[in-house]
Amino acid sequence: MSLRTRLALFLALAVGLALLFQGGLSYLAFRRLVEADLDQSLFLYVHALSEGRRPPRGEFAFRLVQGEERQESANFPPLPDLPPGAYWREGWRVLALEVPGGTLTVARYDPGAAAALRNFRLALLGVGGVLTLLFALLASSLAGAALRPLARLTEVARRVADSGDLSHRVAPEGGGELKALAESFNHMLERLGAFLERERRFTRDAAHELRTPVAAALAQLEAAEAGYLSREEALAAAKEELLRMKRLVEALLVLAREGRVERVALDLAALAQEEARAFGVPYRGPEALPFLGDPLLLAQALRNLLHNAFLHGEGRGVEVGLWTEGGEAVLEVRDQGPGMPEAALKEAGRPFFRTSRKPGEGLGLSVAKKVAEAHGGQLSLLPGSPSGLVVRLRLPLKAPSAGASGPP
Repeated sequence: MSLRTRLALFLALAVGLALLFQGGLSYLAFRRLVEADLDQSLFLYVHALSEGRRPPRGEFAFRLVQGEERQESANFPPLPDLPPGAYWREGWRVLALEVPGGTLTVARYDPGAAAALRNFRLALLGVGGVLTLLFALLASSLAGAALRPLARLTEVARRVADSGDLSHRVAPEGGGELKALAESFNHMLERLGAFLERERRFTRDAAHELRTPVAAALAQLEAAEAGYLSREEALAAAKEELLRMKRLVEALLVLAREGRVERVALDLAALAQEEARAFGVPYRGPEALPFLGDPLLLAQALRNLLHNAFLHGEGRGVEVGLWTEGGEAVLEVRDQGPGMPEAALKEAGRPFFRTSRKPGEGLGLSVAKKVAEAHGGQLSLLPGSPSGLVVRLRLPLKAPSAGASGPP
Protein backbone atom coordinates (compact mmCIF):
# COMPACT_ATOMS: atom_id res chain seq x y z
CA MET A 1 0.00 0.00 0.00
CA SER A 2 1.44 3.35 -1.03
CA LEU A 3 2.15 6.18 1.39
CA ARG A 4 -0.48 8.29 -0.36
CA THR A 5 -3.15 5.62 0.21
CA ARG A 6 -2.16 5.10 3.84
CA LEU A 7 -2.22 8.84 4.48
CA ALA A 8 -5.65 9.22 2.83
CA LEU A 9 -7.06 6.28 4.81
CA PHE A 10 -5.63 7.64 8.04
CA LEU A 11 -7.18 11.07 7.47
CA ALA A 12 -10.50 9.53 6.40
CA LEU A 13 -10.53 7.30 9.49
CA ALA A 14 -9.77 10.28 11.73
CA VAL A 15 -12.59 12.32 10.17
CA GLY A 16 -14.97 9.33 10.31
CA LEU A 17 -14.27 8.79 14.00
CA ALA A 18 -14.74 12.51 14.69
CA LEU A 19 -18.08 12.53 12.84
CA LEU A 20 -19.15 9.37 14.63
CA PHE A 21 -18.31 10.88 18.00
CA GLN A 22 -20.09 14.14 17.19
CA GLY A 23 -23.08 12.28 15.76
CA GLY A 24 -23.28 10.08 18.84
CA LEU A 25 -23.34 13.11 21.11
CA SER A 26 -26.02 14.75 18.95
CA TYR A 27 -28.14 11.61 18.98
CA LEU A 28 -27.90 11.28 22.76
CA ALA A 29 -28.91 14.92 23.22
CA PHE A 30 -31.86 14.56 20.84
CA ARG A 31 -32.98 11.29 22.49
CA ARG A 32 -32.86 12.90 25.93
CA LEU A 33 -35.10 15.72 24.72
CA VAL A 34 -37.64 13.28 23.22
CA GLU A 35 -37.59 10.99 26.26
CA ALA A 36 -37.86 13.94 28.68
CA ASP A 37 -40.95 15.19 26.86
CA LEU A 38 -42.56 11.74 26.86
CA ASP A 39 -41.66 11.06 30.50
CA GLN A 40 -43.14 14.39 31.54
CA SER A 41 -46.41 13.48 29.83
CA LEU A 42 -46.36 10.08 31.61
CA PHE A 43 -45.93 11.76 35.02
CA LEU A 44 -48.89 14.01 34.19
CA TYR A 45 -50.80 10.84 33.35
CA VAL A 46 -49.91 9.38 36.76
CA HIS A 47 -51.18 12.52 38.50
CA ALA A 48 -54.37 12.38 36.47
CA LEU A 49 -54.89 8.73 37.50
CA SER A 50 -54.32 9.55 41.15
CA GLU A 51 -56.84 12.40 41.01
CA GLY A 52 -59.36 10.57 38.83
CA ARG A 53 -59.03 13.10 35.99
CA ARG A 54 -58.86 12.52 32.25
CA PRO A 55 -55.39 11.65 30.92
CA PRO A 56 -53.46 14.07 28.70
CA ARG A 57 -53.97 13.94 24.96
CA GLY A 58 -52.57 10.80 23.35
CA GLU A 59 -52.78 7.07 23.84
CA PHE A 60 -51.87 6.19 27.42
CA ALA A 61 -52.11 2.90 29.31
CA PHE A 62 -51.37 1.66 32.84
CA ARG A 63 -50.95 -1.51 34.90
CA LEU A 64 -51.01 -1.60 38.69
CA VAL A 65 -49.67 -4.68 40.49
CA GLN A 66 -50.16 -4.88 44.29
CA GLY A 67 -49.52 -8.31 45.66
CA GLU A 68 -51.94 -10.66 43.97
CA GLU A 69 -54.11 -7.89 42.63
CA ARG A 70 -53.54 -6.62 39.10
CA GLN A 71 -55.32 -3.78 37.35
CA GLU A 72 -54.58 -2.53 33.88
CA SER A 73 -56.21 -0.53 31.12
CA ALA A 74 -57.72 -2.33 28.15
CA ASN A 75 -55.12 -0.95 25.74
CA PHE A 76 -52.06 -1.86 27.83
CA PRO A 77 -49.46 -3.53 25.56
CA PRO A 78 -48.45 -7.15 26.18
CA LEU A 79 -45.44 -6.46 28.37
CA PRO A 80 -43.91 -8.60 31.12
CA ASP A 81 -43.51 -7.23 34.60
CA LEU A 82 -40.55 -4.83 34.48
CA PRO A 83 -38.31 -3.59 37.27
CA PRO A 84 -38.46 0.14 38.03
CA GLY A 85 -36.99 2.14 35.16
CA ALA A 86 -37.66 3.67 31.71
CA TYR A 87 -37.99 1.58 28.53
CA TRP A 88 -38.84 1.63 24.83
CA ARG A 89 -41.04 -1.23 23.63
CA GLU A 90 -42.31 -1.26 20.00
CA GLY A 91 -43.34 2.39 19.85
CA TRP A 92 -44.35 2.55 23.53
CA ARG A 93 -42.51 4.69 26.05
CA VAL A 94 -42.76 2.81 29.34
CA LEU A 95 -42.10 3.94 32.93
CA ALA A 96 -42.13 1.39 35.76
CA LEU A 97 -42.60 3.13 39.14
CA GLU A 98 -42.57 1.81 42.69
CA VAL A 99 -45.79 2.57 44.63
CA PRO A 100 -46.84 1.53 48.13
CA GLY A 101 -47.43 -2.20 48.03
CA GLY A 102 -46.47 -2.78 44.42
CA THR A 103 -45.52 -1.41 41.03
CA LEU A 104 -47.25 1.02 38.70
CA THR A 105 -46.32 0.76 35.02
CA VAL A 106 -47.49 3.53 32.70
CA ALA A 107 -46.96 3.66 28.95
CA ARG A 108 -47.54 6.03 26.08
CA TYR A 109 -47.76 4.98 22.49
CA ASP A 110 -45.93 7.44 20.27
CA PRO A 111 -44.60 5.75 17.09
CA GLY A 112 -43.63 9.19 15.72
CA ALA A 113 -41.07 9.72 18.46
CA ALA A 114 -39.59 6.25 17.97
CA ALA A 115 -39.49 6.81 14.19
CA ALA A 116 -37.87 10.20 14.68
CA LEU A 117 -35.11 8.64 16.76
CA ARG A 118 -34.62 5.86 14.21
CA ASN A 119 -34.54 8.31 11.29
CA PHE A 120 -32.10 10.54 13.13
CA ARG A 121 -29.78 7.57 13.64
CA LEU A 122 -29.96 6.64 9.96
CA ALA A 123 -29.39 10.26 8.89
CA LEU A 124 -26.32 10.54 11.09
CA LEU A 125 -24.85 7.29 9.76
CA GLY A 126 -25.66 8.16 6.15
CA VAL A 127 -24.35 11.72 6.27
CA GLY A 128 -21.27 10.61 8.22
CA GLY A 129 -20.52 7.86 5.72
CA VAL A 130 -20.93 10.18 2.72
CA LEU A 131 -18.79 12.90 4.33
CA THR A 132 -16.12 10.36 5.25
CA LEU A 133 -16.03 9.05 1.67
CA LEU A 134 -15.85 12.56 0.23
CA PHE A 135 -13.09 13.51 2.63
CA ALA A 136 -11.19 10.33 1.74
CA LEU A 137 -11.25 11.35 -1.93
CA LEU A 138 -10.24 14.90 -1.03
CA ALA A 139 -7.49 13.62 1.28
CA SER A 140 -6.19 11.35 -1.48
CA SER A 141 -6.00 14.30 -3.86
CA LEU A 142 -4.34 16.55 -1.28
CA ALA A 143 -1.92 13.80 -0.23
CA GLY A 144 -0.94 13.24 -3.86
CA ALA A 145 -0.18 16.95 -4.28
CA ALA A 146 1.68 17.15 -0.97
CA LEU A 147 3.75 14.02 -1.65
CA ARG A 148 4.57 14.90 -5.25
CA PRO A 149 8.00 16.31 -4.25
CA LEU A 150 8.70 13.07 -2.40
CA ALA A 151 7.72 11.07 -5.51
CA ARG A 152 10.14 13.14 -7.60
CA LEU A 153 12.87 12.56 -5.03
CA THR A 154 12.19 8.82 -5.14
CA GLU A 155 12.38 8.86 -8.94
CA VAL A 156 15.70 10.72 -8.89
CA ALA A 157 17.08 8.32 -6.29
CA ARG A 158 16.03 5.39 -8.50
CA ARG A 159 17.73 6.92 -11.55
CA VAL A 160 20.91 7.53 -9.57
CA ALA A 161 20.88 3.95 -8.25
CA ASP A 162 20.28 2.48 -11.72
CA SER A 163 22.75 4.63 -13.67
CA GLY A 164 25.33 5.57 -11.04
CA ASP A 165 25.17 9.14 -12.39
CA LEU A 166 25.40 11.57 -9.49
CA SER A 167 24.66 14.61 -11.64
CA HIS A 168 20.88 14.21 -11.20
CA ARG A 169 19.20 16.72 -8.90
CA VAL A 170 15.78 17.17 -7.31
CA ALA A 171 14.00 20.47 -7.83
CA PRO A 172 13.49 21.87 -4.28
CA GLU A 173 9.84 22.81 -4.78
CA GLY A 174 7.18 23.37 -2.16
CA GLY A 175 8.13 24.22 1.38
CA GLY A 176 8.68 22.87 4.85
CA GLU A 177 10.24 19.48 5.51
CA LEU A 178 9.91 18.17 1.94
CA LYS A 179 11.85 21.11 0.52
CA ALA A 180 14.49 20.67 3.21
CA LEU A 181 14.65 16.95 2.35
CA ALA A 182 15.17 17.73 -1.36
CA GLU A 183 17.93 20.23 -0.55
CA SER A 184 19.60 17.74 1.80
CA PHE A 185 19.38 15.04 -0.87
CA ASN A 186 20.99 17.34 -3.45
CA HIS A 187 23.71 18.26 -0.96
CA MET A 188 24.32 14.57 -0.30
CA LEU A 189 24.70 13.92 -4.05
CA GLU A 190 27.16 16.80 -4.31
CA ARG A 191 29.19 15.44 -1.41
CA LEU A 192 29.14 11.93 -2.88
CA GLY A 193 30.20 13.28 -6.27
CA ALA A 194 33.10 15.19 -4.72
CA PHE A 195 34.07 12.14 -2.67
CA LEU A 196 34.07 9.84 -5.70
CA GLU A 197 36.08 12.37 -7.67
CA ARG A 198 38.67 12.52 -4.87
CA GLU A 199 38.74 8.73 -4.72
CA ARG A 200 39.27 8.44 -8.47
CA ARG A 201 42.03 11.03 -8.39
CA PHE A 202 43.60 9.41 -5.35
CA THR A 203 43.50 5.95 -6.97
CA ARG A 204 44.98 7.30 -10.20
CA ASP A 205 47.77 9.11 -8.37
CA ALA A 206 48.45 6.13 -6.09
CA ALA A 207 48.72 3.79 -9.06
CA HIS A 208 51.14 6.19 -10.74
CA GLU A 209 53.26 6.59 -7.61
CA LEU A 210 53.39 2.85 -6.99
CA ARG A 211 54.31 2.14 -10.60
CA THR A 212 57.31 4.49 -10.47
CA PRO A 213 59.42 2.65 -7.81
CA VAL A 214 58.44 -0.73 -9.21
CA ALA A 215 59.57 0.30 -12.70
CA ALA A 216 62.77 1.82 -11.31
CA ALA A 217 63.65 -1.31 -9.31
CA LEU A 218 62.90 -3.52 -12.30
CA ALA A 219 65.09 -1.33 -14.52
CA GLN A 220 68.00 -1.64 -12.09
CA LEU A 221 67.72 -5.43 -12.02
CA GLU A 222 67.48 -5.64 -15.81
CA ALA A 223 70.54 -3.41 -16.11
CA ALA A 224 72.43 -5.76 -13.79
CA GLU A 225 71.37 -8.76 -15.88
CA ALA A 226 72.59 -7.02 -19.04
CA GLY A 227 75.94 -6.25 -17.40
CA TYR A 228 75.53 -2.48 -17.32
CA LEU A 229 75.56 -2.41 -13.49
CA SER A 230 77.29 -4.50 -10.90
CA ARG A 231 75.22 -6.75 -8.69
CA GLU A 232 75.93 -4.61 -5.61
CA GLU A 233 74.92 -1.38 -7.37
CA ALA A 234 71.71 -2.91 -8.70
CA LEU A 235 70.74 -4.35 -5.30
CA ALA A 236 71.40 -1.03 -3.56
CA ALA A 237 69.32 0.90 -6.10
CA ALA A 238 66.52 -1.68 -6.02
CA LYS A 239 66.52 -1.63 -2.21
CA GLU A 240 66.19 2.16 -2.21
CA GLU A 241 63.20 1.99 -4.57
CA LEU A 242 61.57 -0.78 -2.55
CA LEU A 243 62.00 1.25 0.65
CA ARG A 244 60.35 4.16 -1.11
CA MET A 245 57.49 1.91 -2.13
CA LYS A 246 57.25 0.62 1.46
CA ARG A 247 56.88 4.18 2.78
CA LEU A 248 54.30 4.87 0.11
CA VAL A 249 52.26 1.75 0.96
CA GLU A 250 52.38 2.55 4.69
CA ALA A 251 51.14 6.07 4.00
CA LEU A 252 48.35 4.76 1.78
CA LEU A 253 47.30 2.35 4.52
CA VAL A 254 47.03 5.23 6.97
CA LEU A 255 44.95 7.23 4.52
CA ALA A 256 42.69 4.22 3.97
CA ARG A 257 41.87 3.76 7.66
CA GLU A 258 38.96 6.23 7.40
CA GLY A 259 39.36 7.68 10.86
CA ARG A 260 39.62 4.37 12.76
CA VAL A 261 42.05 4.75 15.67
CA GLU A 262 42.80 2.67 18.73
CA ARG A 263 42.86 5.12 21.63
CA VAL A 264 45.07 4.28 24.58
CA ALA A 265 46.44 6.37 27.41
CA LEU A 266 49.81 7.81 26.47
CA ASP A 267 52.20 10.65 27.26
CA LEU A 268 52.12 12.98 24.27
CA ALA A 269 55.08 14.98 25.61
CA ALA A 270 57.24 11.85 25.90
CA LEU A 271 56.28 10.84 22.35
CA ALA A 272 57.22 14.27 21.00
CA GLN A 273 60.54 14.27 22.89
CA GLU A 274 61.42 10.81 21.56
CA GLU A 275 60.83 11.82 17.93
CA ALA A 276 62.72 15.10 18.44
CA ARG A 277 65.73 13.20 19.81
CA ALA A 278 65.58 10.73 16.91
CA PHE A 279 65.91 13.64 14.44
CA GLY A 280 68.36 15.57 16.62
CA VAL A 281 66.19 18.69 16.98
CA PRO A 282 65.24 20.68 20.11
CA TYR A 283 61.97 20.15 21.94
CA ARG A 284 60.11 22.88 23.77
CA GLY A 285 57.12 21.98 25.90
CA PRO A 286 55.97 20.29 29.12
CA GLU A 287 57.70 17.22 30.49
CA ALA A 288 54.43 15.25 30.53
CA LEU A 289 51.02 15.61 28.87
CA PRO A 290 48.40 12.82 29.33
CA PHE A 291 46.50 12.04 26.14
CA LEU A 292 44.17 9.40 24.70
CA GLY A 293 45.15 8.40 21.18
CA ASP A 294 46.94 6.02 18.87
CA PRO A 295 50.69 6.25 19.63
CA LEU A 296 51.78 4.61 16.37
CA LEU A 297 49.77 6.98 14.19
CA LEU A 298 50.77 10.05 16.20
CA ALA A 299 54.44 9.08 16.02
CA GLN A 300 54.18 8.51 12.28
CA ALA A 301 52.47 11.88 11.75
CA LEU A 302 55.17 13.72 13.74
CA ARG A 303 57.88 11.74 11.92
CA ASN A 304 56.41 12.79 8.57
CA LEU A 305 56.37 16.45 9.61
CA LEU A 306 60.00 16.27 10.74
CA HIS A 307 61.00 14.48 7.54
CA ASN A 308 59.32 17.21 5.47
CA ALA A 309 61.05 19.90 7.52
CA PHE A 310 64.44 18.37 6.79
CA LEU A 311 63.65 17.65 3.13
CA HIS A 312 61.86 20.82 2.07
CA GLY A 313 62.96 23.14 4.88
CA GLU A 314 66.57 22.09 4.31
CA GLY A 315 66.89 21.22 8.00
CA ARG A 316 67.36 24.83 9.05
CA GLY A 317 65.99 25.84 12.46
CA VAL A 318 63.84 22.73 12.87
CA GLU A 319 62.25 22.36 16.29
CA VAL A 320 59.32 20.58 17.94
CA GLY A 321 56.90 22.38 20.25
CA LEU A 322 54.00 21.21 22.42
CA TRP A 323 51.49 23.10 24.55
CA THR A 324 47.81 23.13 25.50
CA GLU A 325 45.35 25.73 24.36
CA GLY A 326 41.56 25.88 24.74
CA GLY A 327 41.12 22.20 25.58
CA GLU A 328 43.46 21.11 22.78
CA ALA A 329 47.00 19.80 22.61
CA VAL A 330 48.98 21.71 19.98
CA LEU A 331 51.89 19.75 18.50
CA GLU A 332 54.07 21.96 16.30
CA VAL A 333 56.98 21.46 13.90
CA ARG A 334 58.61 24.62 12.55
CA ASP A 335 61.61 25.27 10.34
CA GLN A 336 63.49 28.26 8.93
CA GLY A 337 63.74 26.97 5.35
CA PRO A 338 62.43 28.57 2.17
CA GLY A 339 58.84 27.93 3.24
CA MET A 340 55.88 27.37 0.98
CA PRO A 341 54.00 29.75 -1.34
CA GLU A 342 50.85 31.14 0.24
CA ALA A 343 48.69 29.75 -2.57
CA ALA A 344 50.00 26.24 -1.85
CA LEU A 345 49.19 26.30 1.87
CA LYS A 346 45.54 25.40 1.21
CA GLU A 347 46.40 22.46 -1.07
CA ALA A 348 49.30 21.07 0.94
CA GLY A 349 47.20 18.48 2.78
CA ARG A 350 45.98 16.86 -0.46
CA PRO A 351 47.51 13.44 -1.25
CA PHE A 352 50.40 13.51 -3.76
CA PHE A 353 50.55 17.31 -3.75
CA ARG A 354 54.10 18.64 -4.18
CA THR A 355 55.49 22.15 -4.26
CA SER A 356 59.08 21.27 -5.12
CA ARG A 357 61.01 18.88 -7.33
CA LYS A 358 62.75 17.25 -4.40
CA PRO A 359 62.23 13.47 -4.04
CA GLY A 360 59.23 12.34 -2.07
CA GLU A 361 55.80 10.79 -2.32
CA GLY A 362 53.72 13.87 -1.55
CA LEU A 363 51.94 12.03 1.28
CA GLY A 364 53.65 13.30 4.42
CA LEU A 365 51.30 16.19 5.13
CA SER A 366 48.21 14.28 3.98
CA VAL A 367 49.02 11.44 6.40
CA ALA A 368 49.52 13.93 9.24
CA LYS A 369 46.23 15.61 8.35
CA LYS A 370 44.45 12.24 8.31
CA VAL A 371 45.88 11.33 11.72
CA ALA A 372 44.78 14.66 13.18
CA GLU A 373 41.24 14.27 11.78
CA ALA A 374 41.07 10.68 13.06
CA HIS A 375 41.70 12.07 16.56
CA GLY A 376 39.04 14.75 16.11
CA GLY A 377 41.55 17.50 15.41
CA GLN A 378 42.98 19.32 12.44
CA LEU A 379 46.23 20.22 10.70
CA SER A 380 47.11 23.82 9.94
CA LEU A 381 50.01 25.34 7.98
CA LEU A 382 51.30 28.84 8.65
CA PRO A 383 54.18 30.84 7.17
CA GLY A 384 57.15 31.08 9.51
CA SER A 385 58.79 34.30 10.63
CA PRO A 386 60.97 35.58 9.07
CA SER A 387 60.94 32.50 6.83
CA GLY A 388 60.11 28.86 6.86
CA LEU A 389 56.97 26.88 7.61
CA VAL A 390 54.97 26.17 10.79
CA VAL A 391 52.86 23.00 10.84
CA ARG A 392 50.53 22.43 13.78
CA LEU A 393 48.49 19.41 14.80
CA ARG A 394 45.58 20.48 17.01
CA LEU A 395 44.32 17.48 18.97
CA PRO A 396 41.39 17.63 21.44
CA LEU A 397 42.47 16.51 24.88
CA LYS A 398 40.71 13.30 25.93
CA ALA A 399 42.13 13.27 29.45
CA PRO A 400 42.46 16.08 32.04
CA SER A 401 45.81 17.79 31.96
CA ALA A 402 47.81 19.06 34.90
CA GLY A 403 47.42 22.66 33.77
CA ALA A 404 47.50 24.77 30.65
CA SER A 405 50.57 26.53 29.47
CA GLY A 406 51.17 29.01 26.70
CA PRO A 407 53.20 28.47 23.53
CA PRO A 408 56.86 27.84 24.29
